[in-house]
Amino acid sequence: MKRKNIILTIGVSITGLLLSGCSEDFLKPDPLSFYEPSTTFTTKEGLQSALTTCDKHMRHLFFSSDDNNADSAPINTETLLSDIAVNGTTDRTSPTDSSMDMITLLTPDCSGNSSATTRIGYYWTQGYYGIKYANSIITNLASIKGIDQQLHDEMLGRAYFHRSFRYLYLIFQYKDIPLFTQEVRGPKFDYQSTKRGVILDMITSDLEFAVKHVPAVADYGGMVTKGACRHLLIKCYLAQGEFDKAIAEANELINNSGYALMTEPFGQFVDPTPSVHKVVRNVIWDLHRPENKGISANKEVIQFMVNREESQASRVLIRTMRNCVPFWAGTNDFCILTPDSKSGAMTAAILNNEYDYRRAYGRGIARIRPTYHAEHSMWLNDATDLRHSVEHGNWMTMEQLKYNEPSLKGTNEYYGQNLRRYNDEGKLLCSDTIRSWFNWPHYKVWIEDPRKETQTTYEGGSADWYLFRLAETYLLRAEAYFWKGELGKAADDVNTIRKRAQCSKLFTAADMNMGVIMDERARELFYEEWRHVELSRVSYIFARTGKTDEFGKTYTEDKLGESNYWFERITKYNNYYNKGVKTRSGVEYTIAPYHIHWPVPQSTIDSNREGRINQNYGYAGYEHNIAPFDNLEDAKASETTYSN
Repeated sequence: MKRKNIILTIGVSITGLLLSGCSEDFLKPDPLSFYEPSTTFTTKEGLQSALTTCDKHMRHLFFSSDDNNADSAPINTETLLSDIAVNGTTDRTSPTDSSMDMITLLTPDCSGNSSATTRIGYYWTQGYYGIKYANSIITNLASIKGIDQQLHDEMLGRAYFHRSFRYLYLIFQYKDIPLFTQEVRGPKFDYQSTKRGVILDMITSDLEFAVKHVPAVADYGGMVTKGACRHLLIKCYLAQGEFDKAIAEANELINNSGYALMTEPFGQFVDPTPSVHKVVRNVIWDLHRPENKGISANKEVIQFMVNREESQASRVLIRTMRNCVPFWAGTNDFCILTPDSKSGAMTAAILNNEYDYRRAYGRGIARIRPTYHAEHSMWLNDATDLRHSVEHGNWMTMEQLKYNEPSLKGTNEYYGQNLRRYNDEGKLLCSDTIRSWFNWPHYKVWIEDPRKETQTTYEGGSADWYLFRLAETYLLRAEAYFWKGELGKAADDVNTIRKRAQCSKLFTAADMNMGVIMDERARELFYEEWRHVELSRVSYIFARTGKTDEFGKTYTEDKLGESNYWFERITKYNNYYNKGVKTRSGVEYTIAPYHIHWPVPQSTIDSNREGRINQNYGYAGYEHNIAPFDNLEDAKASETTYSN
């Protein structure tokens, strides 16, 4: 499939709109007001400009443009509220100033947009901003006379995709939420929640339209394609229990749409610091180089987000090398000692010498601290898995680092030797193993950071990022086969991904359960999937089908706040939450079953002074809930009550 990698920019700044932190802003009638509908929505170029706002906004749902909160990318929150990671910034001293003690932290009036805590409120606000952008296009398209029908349907389908993407993640983060289907053109203070299932049905129908009308080939890099619409539709079908439809759409993507898994090295080979960290070229490394994500040779990418250093007006720093790497250069309470107990044994202050680790790996702060399962057990002791391969340079362990403090050179025998966690007497040499000692997927997080070349805080610069890859399509089809009980076919799809990674361990039908699929998702889609959303989505399907999970449990939808698959995964595989583990500052890692749904921001509920937006079970205000809209007609009718 040929793609034109043209980055379109919009002449009008939307920075102020994107960076507003007030969670009630989604209530305001502030659509794409800087566009003049009579001109913007009458030409293909104008329509593309409006849709480019939606395309560009996608990046902000993964990585923040707000430098004040950039240390905590939004995707961090999705990762931390799961089975595979916790926050490792153990210098935080208060439960309300850190994202460890979730039971204390997650309340309706918590900040929800902080580098120190979570971005749950950010997801709420940005989700409704995206919906507002899409609704402005959808509403105005309907009123334009004389527009070419094909162009109309293409643009409508793309706007449906953007609205559906936001609604899909919001209903699995927040459950029942207010529904907007048109541009808001006046003040309204009587919003009401709509049932999650009603919204799911609506966006499924919208995506069916989009699959029919959105072209397979985009005009520019990052523009929504038919493949992206189909991939999102598969997730909707799964959530609805329409497993045969999900399989049919996956078959179309896998077999008939021009996509293919990349199985050999391709594109540009980047070996950024060979004198410090040598990479043996392999397909996994090439697949995750930003330079290769959007090129025509990459047949695996279904949808990616354009984010490039040369586009100064719109670039967003990824900062993966800050968020996902241990605080190996810590001092005092966080230092790593030599076996003879010399302090200051690791440093980020040296540049361009034999152990320039700050450029080779980044100087991390451990906001994403993997669980033992994510570091070790889920890899099944499979020595040939490229995604976990130290030999190829894809996976990084602390023992690969060397003691590099310049003052030790020539005076201490351990200078230049590999780090050790314990000395010969068994004494621990790392004073904080939560923050300063863990392994990480180097192939995923290493990003060129040219603006930090002469600084010690090399963090990870701007980079294209995957939204959807065909590898996930295989895993979604495997999931559909699992729900249908066709376990051999489910194993085949998981094995297809494993074979590409050159794994020696393959699965049979007898091995298959949902845990096998979720583990493979964690191995393949780290920092691409929204882990909490995906586990929430699967939790609802377990409740819908009544199937027993790998833990021997069944669930019901009306009691998911008390018992659910998401929480069982955390209980089994997260060795921090609810295990009595405390940080050096005394903050304990806690989480509850009801956190499968996040608290609706209290400021939003309070601003809606003439109506009732419901709160979720487990949070203050739940007792005031009223019945949400349970059908689309009533929900849509309520939108017309604002004053013109």
